[in-house]
Amino acid sequence: MKLIVFAGRSDTGKTTLLQKVIRELKKRDYSVGVIKWCSQGFSLDKKGTDSWLLSEAGADSVALTSQDKSAVMINHASKPGIKDTALRYFKDMDIVISEGGRRETQLKKIEMLRKGVHESPEIPAQELMGIIADFDVPGHSPVLKPDQIKKIADLIEARLKEDEFRVSLEVNDKAIGLNDFLQKEFVQVLRAVLSPLHGVDKYPQEIDLKIQDENQIYLKINQKRVGLNRFLRRFICHMIFGMTRTLKEVPIDPEKLALSVKQEV
Repeated sequence: MKLIVFAGRSDTGKTTLLQKVIRELKKRDYSVGVIKWCSQGFSLDKKGTDSWLLSEAGADSVALTSQDKSAVMINHASKPGIKDTALRYFKDMDIVISEGGRRETQLKKIEMLRKGVHESPEIPAQELMGIIADFDVPGHSPVLKPDQIKKIADLIEARLKEDEFRVSLEVNDKAIGLNDFLQKEFVQVLRAVLSPLHGVDKYPQEIDLKIQDENQIYLKINQKRVGLNRFLRRFICHMIFGMTRTLKEVPIDPEKLALSVKQEV
């Protein structure tokens, strides 16, 4: 799952554009989720309905469900982040698009500008994937026009193919630093070993592995416990311990190890 924010001030044409972009992505056979950021709040319910009455009675969450769709209304104790919302409700989607959320940090964004509405880019360079504008924007690349729907979809598709992850390793409860090469090696090895397992995604978003010995291996993939037979337990134990023993900070015979891999959205 990749999360992309379409950022822009009101009246820059985000909704109109996204309708066309989503249709193009669906033609390419991607699953698409959408988060609509409502800075002024919202209400899906109507006063006097059964669901409204139950919510008013104090229910913390109310779900409406029918044969073809469902809606869940949750009262938040604090403001939810866009990334948290995507991971909680859309983790099985290929692409999640947030309409709005330009102030959310550390998320990849496509910024929309419009002549006479808002003409100055304001998204930090490290977050900016591209700009969509109906006028020339010097000093920025790529800059696409609102009618270049296929190229906008290409930009999103390229983001989908990026493979970014964060790997953390603890040996005997001590954090061990890993450079980019070693992180990549751990990810590739784990994916190669785990992907043939029944029901395991080829590119899981989260892998949590805890090892004490070959009989005590605890594996979670996407927060779900995965059982391992004796052969796999022994294989994973020897393989991971073998890789970590090459690191200077790791003792020759570590007592326990914890490895976590999280794919960036």
